[in-house]
This record gives sequence, structure tokens and C-alpha cells, in this order.
Amino acid sequence: MTYRFNSLDEALARIDPGAPANSTRIVVSWAWWDALSEAERNAYQVRCEALGVRLVADHLISRHFVELSGGDVPPLSSEWTV
Repeated sequence: MTYRFNSLDEALARIDPGAPANSTRIVVSWAWWDALSEAERNAYQVRCEALGVRLVADHLISRHFVELSGGDVPPLSSEWTV
């Protein structure tokens, strides 16, 4: 199942800390990710690692939302781990 959120912060807040590591994937817009400062990117990566979430960017996704997918949803070929 895939859920859509308005921001990465909103998606991270919805993740269950007890979920199995790497069973959840967050997909953000590559353009949005690229526009962040290095410090902002590092902070998000640290938060995702602490929750056991894979953070990926996709150049095809709109920068207006973030997708949160469970392990049963295969990644798209346009997704890249950040």
C-alpha cells in the first residue's frame, strides 16, 4: 500500500518506530531533494536511518507530495537511493 503526504516531515511522523527495518520506503521528488542544503539532506537521512526507512528520490514524482510505501510495493525504475 502507498500513502501520499504533503511533506517528508509529515510522512516521517506517520512511521511506526517498531516497523521492521527497510520494510518502508519514502519517495521524494528529485528536484525537491536536490534543492535542499547538504545539512538538510543529512538531517533527513539520519532521521530515516534511525527509523529503518529507505529514502529514495524519483525525478518523475511531483515536488508537491511525498509517497510512503510498504515493502510489498516494488520500487519504480526511476527511483534512486539518496
